[in-house]
Amino acid sequence: MKNALKQELREKAKAHKITMGVLSVRNNTTEKQYVQSSLNMEALVNKIKFLLNGGLFTNPQLQSDWTEQGADNFTFEFVTVIHSQDNKYINYRQEIMKAEKAYINSIDTETY
Repeated sequence: MKNALKQELREKAKAHKITMGVLSVRNNTTEKQYVQSSLNMEALVNKIKFLLNGGLFTNPQLQSDWTEQGADNFTFEFVTVIHSQDNKYINYRQEIMKAEKAYINSIDTETY
């Protein structure tokens, strides 16, 4: 039983696709956004929430708003998703940085 469960979990992990792209953390009250790109968006969301809840986030304005207004006033959104291709010559880190710059240039709202 244990071996079958372990094997099933291994197969799920192998089949799981990591989402790459640009994340926007939007303050729903002020409409300000914090924008960051990542090779692993799910991990980035978890990291940002952990740091904000612990009061350790490096952006003092965002941290202050999060502390004062609470987590319910913020929305996490994947604004650009970079799809993985089977091409070993693509530099995904460079691609997501380009996507982040393009997104920041395209928005009209203020950023943190």
